[in-house]
Order: sequence, then C-alpha cells, then structure tokens
Amino acid sequence: MPHYSYKFHVPLVLACILMLTGGCAEQPVIKQQVEKNERTAKVDPQASFAFAALPSSVPNDAADQKLVNRPDGSLVLSWWQNTAKDKPTLLISVLENEQWTPPAPVTSMANLIEAQVVPVGNDALAALWMVSKPAKNGEGEVHDIFVARGDKTGKQWTTPLLLNQEAITSMKESPTLAAMPDGTLLSAWIDMRNYKMVPPSKPGAEATSEGFTSLMVASVSANNKLGKEMLVDKNFCECCAPAMVTDEQGGLLAYREHLTGNVRDPAVMRISANDFGQSAIVHNDHWVLDGCPSKAPAIARLDSTVGIAWLTSVKDKTRIRAAFSKDKGQHFAVPIELELENAGGVSGIEMDSPHSALVAWTVIGKQGEMTKLARVFDDGRIEHRTTVHSLSDGKAYKWPGPRMTKAKDTVIIGWNDEQAKKLGLVKVQVGL
Repeated sequence: MPHYSYKFHVPLVLACILMLTGGCAEQPVIKQQVEKNERTAKVDPQASFAFAALPSSVPNDAADQKLVNRPDGSLVLSWWQNTAKDKPTLLISVLENEQWTPPAPVTSMANLIEAQVVPVGNDALAALWMVSKPAKNGEGEVHDIFVARGDKTGKQWTTPLLLNQEAITSMKESPTLAAMPDGTLLSAWIDMRNYKMVPPSKPGAEATSEGFTSLMVASVSANNKLGKEMLVDKNFCECCAPAMVTDEQGGLLAYREHLTGNVRDPAVMRISANDFGQSAIVHNDHWVLDGCPSKAPAIARLDSTVGIAWLTSVKDKTRIRAAFSKDKGQHFAVPIELELENAGGVSGIEMDSPHSALVAWTVIGKQGEMTKLARVFDDGRIEHRTTVHSLSDGKAYKWPGPRMTKAKDTVIIGWNDEQAKKLGLVKVQVGL
C-alpha cells in the first residue's frame, strides 16, 4: 500500500459519505454487519456541563498544541514554534492557579515535528519528538525519534536519546509516549522500514510496492537506558495513530487493526519493555473500508478499569462507541453508542470513576464540525451531553482535531482553530 493518508481531508470525505452527495466520486466502500447484542444507551436528560473559554499561552503561529495531565490533576501544555532564527523549538507551560507559567524550552532542532510531553508521575516529565531529513536515496523524507527527560517544571532536560535503531533511517509517523509507574518510558510509532516503492516496470505502467508497514514499540528504562525495538504488528490501519495507557505491568496499546476483507476494527495489545502479546479486537464492528479512516481509538485507565472510545460505521452512518473493561483490558463489555450518525472522530476519553468515563468527540453538522462531551457509565447511561465548541461556514477542524484531557474536576479541550486563526481552549466543569 502506498504510504500516504487522507488525514487532512478525512472530515470532508466522511461528510461526503454521510450526505451521499453526487459530487464525491469513487467513494470508499463502507459496509457494516449489525450485531444483535448491541446495547442501546439510555440517555439521562440532565443539564449540559458548564464551560467557558480558557486563554492559551500558545501563540497563534505555533503547531502541535497538546495537553496532558499529571496524576495530581495539574496540566502541562506543549507546542512547538519557529524561533527568530527560524529553528523549531519545543516549549511547555504549566497551568498554576488558573495562570499559565512562562514558556520553557525543551529542545531546538531543525525540522522538528510531531512533538509531545508526558508526565512521569507528579515530579518529572518526558518529551518525544521527531526530526525529518531527506532520504539517502533522494526519495522523500525519513525521520528520527528522540526522547528526553525533564524535571517537574520542564526547565532542566537530559541529553536526548535516539529511540529508533534501524540501520537505514526510515519514514515514520504518529509516535506516542507514556510512562510506567516505575519511570520506564514506552513508545509506539508507525514505521516504513520494511516497506518500499517499486518503480514502474515500463513507460506508462504504475508504480507498485512491496513489504509492509510496521507498528514498532521501544522503551527507555528508569535509569535512562535504551531498550530494544520490537515489531508488534505488520497488518494494521497505518494512518490511525496508536494510543497507550500504562500500569505496573507495562502498557496497553490501542490502535485500529486491518483484518481480512479490509475490516478496520479497534484493537488492544499488552506490551512491556521486553515483550508483547497478541492483539485482541475490542468489538467486532466489521467496518469494511477501502481506505484508512485516519481516526484512531482513544484509551484511558483507572485502577483495573479501562475505557476505550472509537469511530465506526453502521449502514453508512459513522458512529462513536465506548466500551469498558474491568480486568485491565483483557475483556471488554458490549459497546455503548454515543453518537449514531455524522460522527467525525474521538477527541479523547478520561476515566472519572471506576464505573464512568468522560468522552469527547466531533460531529459533522450542517453548519460545520462541532465538539461534544458527555459522561458515559458502564451500565449504559449517558449524562450531560454537551456541545462545547462549534465551527461555522461548513468548516472542519484542522488535523488531528480537538484533544481532551482531565484536570481534577474539569476537562480541558484544545484545538487548532483555523477559522479564528488561533489555538483554542475550553474549560468544562465536570465534577461528580
């Protein structure tokens, strides 16, 4: 399969699929087998969550605005922007007493992309970023992945470690990073080291490809020693970014599998610093799509409870589903329906009790894309369904869309607002 995605155009493509407009030629084929055991959620008609705009410390010309929460509920905001010397710099700011601290630099490297910062407990941070460079054969770009550790404030950082270990640097995308309770760092990313394009055999012929795209995992020990790389899957939805939660045993990786017949259903896999298990399908939606939806599952954990939310399609109508596991992700209950049509994608999931989670997602409306938030319970109840932000004039969110994180009794949702030419944040009161 050629290495490209439709991620920058997915909302428009999905809108065309949903509206069945005649102007969208050669639509991907979407089929769905509806299972009889689906559970229809009982919506509790309670008031919407209260919410208000939150000023951001990120300048409007920045990129990759990301929010993460520490175990104690404090928030860390990261982004990267070009400095006066036109060199990308990764920066962070911490929300303290309703104010963002002055930006602190993590690293400056040419061609820095796809950066993120994650908490390591309450008292430390870790950062991951990719750096692009021309391929040695002159065909496109390839990427290196770097990891560094920082103190609680993000003002002191270790020398970066090169995470990928292939002999010839390959193209990569969608890296993710998470920390185990003991300080071990786990990372996963999509890698092209085992894939290559084959030039046309004769004039007028089409180029072909051989090999496969790899889902890779690597680790960094608590004492900052590089662990081994592992290829954990070679037949998955390669444009859907993996997500991860961790516990004392390792990580639980959530991604979208690619099964026989172009079936693209959500899956989880248990990983550790030295080993990995078999992938397990969360629910057999049997979404058949001749193309990558570029919309990955989101995952969260609280003690032994794991929550996962994802985009799927039923009878040509895109939906949002959520499911719970009570045994650390070994088995998931029948999913709960959060949105029955016109869904755009999942923006995040956060556990707020052993029996409930907060889920944010987008919907493609007649006026433009919008972001919704609700609390969903493992017994099927859905409360406080709230539209927290809307675009107009038929606009869609810039890739990768809104992202959510939880801080104590509030949820913060951030997005790249191209319509208003700014990076937007909204704060939602969600206390139980």
